[in-house]
Amino acid sequence: MALNSGTVRYEFILEEETLSFDILLNPDASIDREDLETAPNWTELGCNQCECCPLKSEEQSHCPAAVHIHRSIERFSGSASIEEIRLKVQTARRTFEQDCDLQSAINSMLGLQMATSGCPILGKLRVMTNFHMPFSSFAETLYRSVGAYLIKQYYEQQDGQAPDWELKGLQQFYEELELLNEAFSARIRNMDRNDAISNAVVMFFATSVVVASALEEGLAEFKDYFTGASVTPPEG
Repeated sequence: MALNSGTVRYEFILEEETLSFDILLNPDASIDREDLETAPNWTELGCNQCECCPLKSEEQSHCPAAVHIHRSIERFSGSASIEEIRLKVQTARRTFEQDCDLQSAINSMLGLQMATSGCPILGKLRVMTNFHMPFSSFAETLYRSVGAYLIKQYYEQQDGQAPDWELKGLQQFYEELELLNEAFSARIRNMDRNDAISNAVVMFFATSVVVASALEEGLAEFKDYFTGASVTPPEG
């Protein structure tokens, strides 16, 4: 069955079973009461709440990102992070398939789920979810994130606002993700689960740390290619 443009389907083809997840790219931001009633303790907002989180526990009881992923996480209970699987990712326009280890596959899906969870920090990545590309390299991630940010600056200029062509806001955002990484990783460690999940979360935020620490250096590698001085695209 063909998917609509607002859904991405992840299929984990394991040795003994196939697990399928449909991820809505524009879901209702509110958390379903039934999800809250069954959500484990580690999803509560006060459990290792991120330093940069603007949410208040008296107004919201649970972390939206944690609630959004906990059901997916539970389906991988007992799986080893290095287990080799085949991952199939379907969108309305194309299908990606790749053999990989389980933690890499989970990493790709969790990133998409958390960006669409209603988290006020990770929600800044939501605009990129409609152009989701699993297993992006560092260069591809940099190209997509900087490109999306610059498009936003173009429209802000059109609306009479001051654009950020120096990417200071993007640098600040990725630094926020570094803080989120520390707290969310600590939150995940409160789970009684295997290392596949912990490693997947670490991998998701590790990309953000690399981008934050090497944004200017990474863009420098694009310069010759984009100015026509080289026909060789950046590696990585």
